[in-house]
Amino acid sequence: MLNSFFYLVKQGFKNLWNNRLMSLASIGVLVSCMLLIGAALLLSINVSSVVDAVEDQSEAIVYLDDDISDAAIEEVRDGIIATEKVATIEFISKEEALRSMMESLGDDGILFDAYAEENNLPDSFRVTFHDVSGLSETVAYIEGLEGVYSVSALTEVADVITGVKNMAYVGGTIIIGLLIAVSLMIIGNTIKITVFSRRREVNIMKYVGATNGFIRLPFIVEGISLGVISGALSYGIIYYAYDYLVKWVSSQSATWFSQIISDLVPFSAVSQYLLIGFIGGGAFIGLFGCVAFIGKHLKV
Repeated sequence: MLNSFFYLVKQGFKNLWNNRLMSLASIGVLVSCMLLIGAALLLSINVSSVVDAVEDQSEAIVYLDDDISDAAIEEVRDGIIATEKVATIEFISKEEALRSMMESLGDDGILFDAYAEENNLPDSFRVTFHDVSGLSETVAYIEGLEGVYSVSALTEVADVITGVKNMAYVGGTIIIGLLIAVSLMIIGNTIKITVFSRRREVNIMKYVGATNGFIRLPFIVEGISLGVISGALSYGIIYYAYDYLVKWVSSQSATWFSQIISDLVPFSAVSQYLLIGFIGGGAFIGLFGCVAFIGKHLKV
């Protein structure tokens, strides 16, 4: 039994060589599909990373009523934290606000010395959010808290950030799904062509009593091998391509490029997942393609 298994596995690898032109064509197309899948995945991850970085820098300034009591300030703080979207919250007294304004003006800050005794700036909270989706509703809720005078926040920017994040997720998922479907079809067509070209051999094996499993195993080995080889090649190509892209971006002098590179996901953070995904995904595509398409061609 074990000898038969190893014989069939050997036949599967032998078929790869005997049909090397078809195998090379299949590997080429599968590598192309996997590279597109990997590129779409990395693009989606990096867009999400950059958007998350921008999202972390999104803040709102909550201005409080004049002469608000310390107890009321704490109630406002608790009300803001209750939104469950707050990343950080910092209380800024009117004295700190004036001092910060004077420091930002440099030498001209001395002009505000006269306002030190009669400081009309309000106490406030500086709030950052870990999730800016629905920021307009969050701002409206905070404005409704007792003791809050007004809230300053870039809600329009938050809406754009949320839209870009959702677009990256949905678009990436659709593209990856379509490419996986195309890859399955490619493997399936390869198996169909291989079975058709060897239909006489399959017929003879069926007539002498070979089971479907005996006939099917070499094709399964062939399909999985095509997928694994394609996955390994795709991983190597995308590794060097991503490394080159990061080095190229980091070499640019533009400040916004520098900001982008700081927010890019390092390849080391996703390399093992990509390797497992490419190898495992390639093997699965090869296996699924065989199982899905070979059955009807064994009916002789």
